[in-house]
Amino acid sequence: MPEPVLIAVPPKGGSFDDVLKKLVQLGWLKPELVAHLRRLIKEDKRRVKFEEGLIDLWNDHKGDADATVRAADRAGHDLGDVETAMARMRRWTGPDGRSRLGYTPMEGVQALLSQWLCDPDSDVREAALCLHLQLDITRPGKPVRAVFNQCDFTWKGHRGVLMGTEHEVTPTCLRKHKRDLSLTCYDAFHNTLLDVLDTGKVRNWQELRAHLSGEASQVRILGSLGLDDYLGHCVLMDRARGERIRAMGASRRWADSTADPKLAELRGAPVLIDPMYLELYGSVIDAAALGLRFEAGPKDIERVCAEEGRTAIYIVRSGSTVALMPNLCVVGEEIITSETIVAANATSLERNPAVAALVDSLAPSATDHAPAWRAKLAKKLGEKLI
Repeated sequence: MPEPVLIAVPPKGGSFDDVLKKLVQLGWLKPELVAHLRRLIKEDKRRVKFEEGLIDLWNDHKGDADATVRAADRAGHDLGDVETAMARMRRWTGPDGRSRLGYTPMEGVQALLSQWLCDPDSDVREAALCLHLQLDITRPGKPVRAVFNQCDFTWKGHRGVLMGTEHEVTPTCLRKHKRDLSLTCYDAFHNTLLDVLDTGKVRNWQELRAHLSGEASQVRILGSLGLDDYLGHCVLMDRARGERIRAMGASRRWADSTADPKLAELRGAPVLIDPMYLELYGSVIDAAALGLRFEAGPKDIERVCAEEGRTAIYIVRSGSTVALMPNLCVVGEEIITSETIVAANATSLERNPAVAALVDSLAPSATDHAPAWRAKLAKKLGEKLI
């Protein structure tokens, strides 16, 4: 029997949802399985957010359990849910002698997953078998989360395995032939392909494909998956700073030259970013040469920009958060754009007919969605887009 095609997909989040919905449309996956997979992962994400809120209340009330429960009740949470969560969450004593509350430990989350694995509904059990537990190292407190692990499928006689793979390691897995195909976001590719690009100043997957060395890399960028998941890494500022930039009359593109007058607004203090994109931003806008510094941003990065006069480069999708945050603006064009793309290992694509057949089913598109996305963003933000 031929080896299955190994396909990297996101392990969680909106991109995961969009990719799975696409695969249902193509007939690769059963809709019932996907519906339960999405529900279970979102249910566990809500658990983590709920526990995060309880931890904040606990700290606000100096470790008083009864006061925490009363505060959660006043906030509208079900008392039964509050008591159940607090009973399973981690407790310990801090250096100051005060009781601390933390996220549910591994054994507690494993018990929740075991309940799904014993569900009377066979589709729920099948979905639960596709999950595993993972430490979320991006969130303070490092909660354990249920995320997608893997799922086997057969489509028109071709065997495939969807594998939940973190965005940042996907290109490396393709290069080392640990995956045959990838259905993940473009912005994960840039950092790990710098050594096989003739320039780091590429702002979307089309430019990356044009500058990628086919001889030095096994990665082949085949096109867009055609999902409605376009996003931009945009510069966020408060309105006063944004209006100063508007008054300059400069181009809307950032760092299109060393003489860009807008850059003065970025040099006064470090620009807040998600640290995983440090190398990407540094290469795209040549930060070292332009005297720009970056700093890891807080969880509430939008509020910090709006209320404390800081600048950030941050992911903007629909613009809903910016639209709702008073005094917050998107300034200029996006630094880079991203969307879910289809990529393959060159050897797999050449030698395995199943890979080529699955790629044909995916029908990667060469369409540039940037103009349509920018138009929708402009409509949503109005004067908040400067």
